[in-house]
Amino acid sequence: MFKTHYSLLLIIILFVLSACHSLWTAQTQPVPQQESILVLPVTEVPLPATDFAFLFPEEPELNPQTSPRKNITENFSAREKSDIAVADPKLMADETSMLIDLSLIQKEDYAFPLPGAKVISPYAGRRRHHSGVDLKTCANDTIVSAFEGIVRLAKPYYAYGNVVVVRHYNGLETVYSHNSKNLVKPGDHVKAGQPIALTGRTGRATTEHLHFEVRVNGQHFNPNMVFNLEERKLNDQCLVFTKKGNSIAVKSVNLMPNQLAGDYSSYSVVPKGQVKNKKEAL
Repeated sequence: MFKTHYSLLLIIILFVLSACHSLWTAQTQPVPQQESILVLPVTEVPLPATDFAFLFPEEPELNPQTSPRKNITENFSAREKSDIAVADPKLMADETSMLIDLSLIQKEDYAFPLPGAKVISPYAGRRRHHSGVDLKTCANDTIVSAFEGIVRLAKPYYAYGNVVVVRHYNGLETVYSHNSKNLVKPGDHVKAGQPIALTGRTGRATTEHLHFEVRVNGQHFNPNMVFNLEERKLNDQCLVFTKKGNSIAVKSVNLMPNQLAGDYSSYSVVPKGQVKNKKEAL
């Protein structure tokens, strides 16, 4: 009995001592200091002066589009200044064929020779030997150069009356006749759309109109292959010229120059004799 009371008292004493120790430890333990945070005032921090343009590639500059140019003769002989059907000594001198891609001619580098005109007589036509097309508006209307070039001939010429011939850098020549007045002279440089003559009825003509021809090396071919005469605009096809003896075969194709291949024997050859007679019907 005594032992039991003694054990219980010992337990209580140990419990009290433990509680007192814990309380004393809590009171004597130093309180941890809270870390202070330094708050700086908000200010604008300038970025470093660095050019970041190198991170972005420069926009490439597009090369200006220009119309193709052929190697043509610009200094004319006496015959070139006096006759319509004359070959260019340089054009096709070292080759048997030539390509003119009309789609590559820039808009500012061509013009319809008589703006607003209508066709009153087609190429060949009723007379079969009509070497160009007849375009009509009114008397003394302004005729303009179809392309950029150099005036090769400008004078009265048999049935043509007052005529102007322009040799173009694209390899073609254009003829403008029956003019009431020529506004240019041989050797003049003309731009596409520049006035070169006024419509008239000089030479063999019954009414004021423009007789318009397109030639290559002195040989005429259908102007419809170059211009859409009804819509008065330039075609977008390729013209291929191939030497066939004393004549030149002309064909219009839809292919681009780098796609052309094969036999061109089916070209329609311009009949001989159409360019030899100076007094041919106009």
